[in-house]
Amino acid sequence: NFRGIFPSNIPLSLDVHKISPALPNNFSSESPGATVFSSFESMSATLDKEHWGIHGGGPSDVCQGKRCQGTNVMSQRNYPNDNFIVTYFGNSTDLNATGEMAFKRQLYQSMIAQALVIKQNIETTRSRNRFGTLVWQLNEIWPTGGWGSLEYGNPFFPGQVIGGRWKPLHYLYKSSLFADVMASCDAEGLCYVRNDGTNPFQGTLVLTSTNLETDAITTLHTSQLSMDAGAGIIQHINVAAIATLARDKEVIRAVVTASDGEVVSDNCILLDIPGNLKLRQAKATVVGTETGGKYFANVTVQATALFLTLTTESIGTFKENVLLVHPPGVNVEFKPSQLKKDYIPFDKQRFLDTVRVEDV
Repeated sequence: NFRGIFPSNIPLSLDVHKISPALPNNFSSESPGATVFSSFESMSATLDKEHWGIHGGGPSDVCQGKRCQGTNVMSQRNYPNDNFIVTYFGNSTDLNATGEMAFKRQLYQSMIAQALVIKQNIETTRSRNRFGTLVWQLNEIWPTGGWGSLEYGNPFFPGQVIGGRWKPLHYLYKSSLFADVMASCDAEGLCYVRNDGTNPFQGTLVLTSTNLETDAITTLHTSQLSMDAGAGIIQHINVAAIATLARDKEVIRAVVTASDGEVVSDNCILLDIPGNLKLRQAKATVVGTETGGKYFANVTVQATALFLTLTTESIGTFKENVLLVHPPGVNVEFKPSQLKKDYIPFDKQRFLDTVRVEDV
């Protein structure tokens, strides 16, 4: 129930569960959805500048069910989202504000809040005897407030790209949440690694903490993994050092690497909501570059950046996104979408000119 201000589920609270298809288990056919807006690139193109704000820059309509009386342009394209932002970021953001910078901030926090709702839910349920999760929903059906992890994907509609841009949640699906092998931890130091793949897994788990005040990185735990083929193979690990961390000053990173060196899961674990963290200004900047026919977003930060998110007007996806980035920064590859010849060609200059960066 996500009405009003709801429990954030940060940090996780895990238990040791027996996992086996031979035991009573479940499959979630509609895992909790979380309302969310899309990026500034998607939303702003269909709104006059005076309405660049999640409250539309005007008085609220009076609504009963799906019928609204009033002139607010957001009234029929805004499933309630304020409570998600306030739950994870507190009251630091003026949700009535309008303008480009205000709208970008509101939309970023909306998308990160959605990602955190689903992230905490999936990491909790993957620690239990669940053998599948379908999420609501995949894609938006127009540039609006909805539940999708992909934006509206009609490239002939202003501000949209074919297939829809990936929102932060969709990048988290790829980096950890729906990875065959992934790991997470709670604040008391109970961690798990789960293999839901069909092959045995050999590799390494490395847990580190980052101090948000000093940028110092500390290795908390390293272990070799040897796991049978899944689904539902789980290994529990107790890491006492986690319980000693200052929850508002430290974040954890759980990286699972296969024996061939491939990173199969990379998970940033919070011990407190973003609104309570002692973050310094990262002062992130980005420059788009081209090298040898490949495209990159060259990011520079002056302090640790949390959930650093790259966005562009161009068609394609970033190789990685929604990152924990330490000074001096990171270089992220952008992969243009491969489309039929002469349909919607990739515009190199558009990528170089419009790539931008945000963080908590």
